[in-house]
Amino acid sequence: MIKLLKPLAILSIFGFPIAVILYRLDVIAFSVSFQLIKYTVIFAVAVFFLSMIAGFVMRKNKDQARVARMAALIAFIPIIGIGSQVFTAKSVPFIHNISTDTINPPAFDKVVSLRSAEHNPHEYKGETIVDEASGQTLAELQLAAYPNVVTLVSDLSKAEAHAKAKSVAEEMGWELVNSDADAGIIEATQTTMIWGFKDDVVVRLSDVSGKVAVDLHSVSRIGGSDLGANAKRIETFLAKFKG
Repeated sequence: MIKLLKPLAILSIFGFPIAVILYRLDVIAFSVSFQLIKYTVIFAVAVFFLSMIAGFVMRKNKDQARVARMAALIAFIPIIGIGSQVFTAKSVPFIHNISTDTINPPAFDKVVSLRSAEHNPHEYKGETIVDEASGQTLAELQLAAYPNVVTLVSDLSKAEAHAKAKSVAEEMGWELVNSDADAGIIEATQTTMIWGFKDDVVVRLSDVSGKVAVDLHSVSRIGGSDLGANAKRIETFLAKFKG
């Protein structure tokens, strides 16, 4: 029994990367990979507690107790790794659509053709109630969670602002889909590093009282919660644009 604990603990480490790899190879759907990760955590927790119990029971046998403690330590790795993601998900609102302008959000054009019916809607509807329990709308949840996601007013000309916005987008690794300086629009897609999720972004530059208003709208194609990724993307863009 003791000899099996360490191999089982090592096996638990591979649940997450296997789920990611199979999803990215289009072998399984995201929902299936999510279930695989869930069962990985359950398996890791079981191995962890079995190892802790075995270590206590075999405490007089130093070699076996050490093997059990090592197995517990290994099994704790996926628990911590996946658990941190669960903690992040609990700390942010369950939304995936963010805009600096919640009343008149920047609209997508060219990006729309890249999305399918299986993807999340690309429109931002701030008045939509997304939390049935509290009755809060999308805009209310966003503004409460991400107060820094607001319109940036720049002293640059529209042409200068467009050039800078395009430069920042490229610096951030976005794949440009549409860049129209006259319309003051930039559309792009960013692919997440681990899962390869595609999130779409539109930057809108508007003339306002001799200045330029910089607005962004970022939305995930799949998933209910973005774990704060879209808001962070917009905040990073705005910081780089101002810098």
